[in-house]
Amino acid sequence: MDSIQADKKYLQKSTLITLVGTGLKVIAPVLTIVIARVFGKEIFGIYVSTQLLVLTLARVSVIGLDKGLLRHLPQNKVCGRPAHEGIIESLRLAFVIALVISSIIWVGAYFGLQSISTGLAMLSSIEISLYALSIVPYTILLLFAGASDGNRHPQYKIFINEFVVMTLAPVIALSLHYTGFDDKLALPVGFFASNMLGIFVYIFLINKQFPEIEWFTNKFVPKELLNFSIPIGFTEIIASFLLRVDMWMVLALLGPEAVGIYAVMVTVSNGLKTIRSSYDPILQPVVAGMSRERLKTDLKPVFSYCVSMVTIIQLAIGFFIVLFPEQTMMIAGKSFITKENPVAVFGILIIGNLINGFFGLSGAVVTGLGKSKFMLMMNIVSLVFAVTMNRICIPIFGIAGAALSCMSYQVLQCIWMNAYLRRMGYWPYQKSLIIQGIWIVSLVTVYIVLNTVFSATLLSKGVFYGVVILLLLLTFWKQGLAKKNLSSEKN
Repeated sequence: MDSIQADKKYLQKSTLITLVGTGLKVIAPVLTIVIARVFGKEIFGIYVSTQLLVLTLARVSVIGLDKGLLRHLPQNKVCGRPAHEGIIESLRLAFVIALVISSIIWVGAYFGLQSISTGLAMLSSIEISLYALSIVPYTILLLFAGASDGNRHPQYKIFINEFVVMTLAPVIALSLHYTGFDDKLALPVGFFASNMLGIFVYIFLINKQFPEIEWFTNKFVPKELLNFSIPIGFTEIIASFLLRVDMWMVLALLGPEAVGIYAVMVTVSNGLKTIRSSYDPILQPVVAGMSRERLKTDLKPVFSYCVSMVTIIQLAIGFFIVLFPEQTMMIAGKSFITKENPVAVFGILIIGNLINGFFGLSGAVVTGLGKSKFMLMMNIVSLVFAVTMNRICIPIFGIAGAALSCMSYQVLQCIWMNAYLRRMGYWPYQKSLIIQGIWIVSLVTVYIVLNTVFSATLLSKGVFYGVVILLLLLTFWKQGLAKKNLSSEKN
């Protein structure tokens, strides 16, 4: 299982799953935009911001144990331990932490402490309590997803966490809305119900993967797993805040209506970010399983294959958004088209995600090599940098300033991670990736032309996009990305 042939088979299978998952995950952002149109900008802005807070607190509760299982479960087989060791022990600890955090919020809501926050002041005690109700189930979903990834079943996380839960939440909320349910309560109830349904599905799948699992045990989390997970947990917590800081600062500085508009753009452009991040749990265990000798020979083709696939998928989505920004925003309603040029804001967000898609996968290599402390330090510095940039740019440029800040910290991270890899003696980019670089430059050029030079007709944009898709497919075929063997490159 440590040969490049085995890695190739796993990567190609995971890529196919990711492609299918990408198609499924398109549904969730569309339904989220429908939510914005039906419930209005203010309620939608509060929902998005509060949901992000819930997801962040769930990440805090799991303290990196889901990422730790990504390494610990394969090691169970190597060391002759029970295949399920660490799952239920981690689940119990994370559940207790999540319950404590939820209880603190419920007590605070009882005394109306949410009024301290300008953005959350409009929420009643019942509303904030309902949102907090989702912290525990979402924490459990993270643990089950980590266990499935560690057992080389990434399809479960893609299907349940990223599709079923995120799709059912708006569907349930819309159903409650049309039955006369209070709009402010429908959204948190829908999110909680979808999380619980996801847990029920996972229980069946975990039993299927680990038939001998013991759901009731007094054992504590293995020391090896805990020691590995906690540093990663802090990194994930900082990263969670980092991913959401622009949204929170738009809410604080510009108000809920502005964050509702910005949230639609972020929701759409985050399709690119999701594609990139979906390769982290795919690439990390492959890199971690490589010996020093294999890192010299196999890292470059494995890494370059992942970068090629990520970039091609991102480009297909990115060109569509850059060519049809107004049409994309119209899904949410005319009120979401503002004086702020959607082409400009969308373009900034997309360019940042493309740069991160090409260079940012180096983070998975750094983590796979065991350099978690470096990742923690980098994320702390990036968070400080992002907060500073948002504080400076948002008052000057509005939501475009938030997009600029988002792009700038991604560029900072990419430069830093690749410089660190270079210092370690690794440069995992094959020369064939120059084609992907040319494609990214082409998209940036199209963005600049459409935003500053002239406005093309809808028909001409449609024809151009069709040509782009054909050329991307040609690139996919010419680079041999569908071949059974990963191509090596002489150093």
